[in-house]
Amino acid sequence: MHKNGFTMIELLVGIVIAMLCMITMLMLFKQISHISVDTTQDAEYDAQLQSGILIAQKFIQNAGYGSGQQTDIAIGSFSGNPAILWLYAQDLNATPLAYQCQGIGEEITTEDGQKVHRLYLLKKTACGKTEAITAGTWEKDQSITVLRNNSNTPLYNYAMTSGSCSPFGIDKASAKGLKQITLTAVRQHMSSGVGQNIQTVVCLNNIATT
Repeated sequence: MHKNGFTMIELLVGIVIAMLCMITMLMLFKQISHISVDTTQDAEYDAQLQSGILIAQKFIQNAGYGSGQQTDIAIGSFSGNPAILWLYAQDLNATPLAYQCQGIGEEITTEDGQKVHRLYLLKKTACGKTEAITAGTWEKDQSITVLRNNSNTPLYNYAMTSGSCSPFGIDKASAKGLKQITLTAVRQHMSSGVGQNIQTVVCLNNIATT
């Protein structure tokens, strides 16, 4: 006589198949969640990196204001890492002119077993045109951005080149400055070959033509 229903073996096989499908779905969900978290963290990291570039760009444009000499800006070092250092006059109505020394530099420390990269606005108390801009003692003025990265190498680098450039809205043929600074920020996964560095060029329009 024929009986309707499933045998015990059929039920067990069905349960195993259902469990395998559930495990696969859970693994897929975990992978998607992991990718989503990584993407969010990378976006926040890049935003912080770009913020440091924008703030540095704003300050560097002060270089040479009130003086305009080629020696008013130079690439030096701070805390063993590359730094860009410059001199400018804060108040053109002052007699004699009082010069200010500023810079951008990075400090790398280890906290909780992870490397922490801090980008600082730098200052030098004794500032004048009688010594090289890279000379003397440079101090931290204020923090610009903080990034966690396992790399021991600096995230921010600077290159100074000659060549006609003009700020936004100014005709290149009328540009006064003939020097520019290229700011480069290393993205988080550049070591694995993914993505590109963030890079921008600052026109030193205060630096006089020689």
